[in-house]
Amino acid sequence: MDNTFRKSERLNSKLIIDKLFAGGNSSMAAFPLRVVYMRTPKVEGQPPVSILISVPKKRFHHAVDRNHMKRLVREVYRTNKSMLWKLLEDKDYSLAIAFVCITDTMPTFYQVSKGVKKALVRISESL
Repeated sequence: MDNTFRKSERLNSKLIIDKLFAGGNSSMAAFPLRVVYMRTPKVEGQPPVSILISVPKKRFHHAVDRNHMKRLVREVYRTNKSMLWKLLEDKDYSLAIAFVCITDTMPTFYQVSKGVKKALVRISESL
């Protein structure tokens, strides 16, 4: 499995995003992020996991900081996504995951790494 993050892995379907945040889906806090995820029907040719990264303007007022935070989350997910992908290879569903920033201060790479890994482990355990 390659450690790339392709455009097809991004969650950009308005319908799925609305369902994801409508409620009734699994959610957890893994500081400095809140993670919301749900199962979606598997589509041939699509990756088994698609993600959305949200950093609210309310938390980070400067675009530079928001972009930096997104870059940190994207990098950590890219290097650790294999644990979920291996688990979902033979399943008949895929996952939609949203990472939402909940901290007001810029976390270190280590803190983001710890939070994303913790969330991915907890998601894989719940499947």
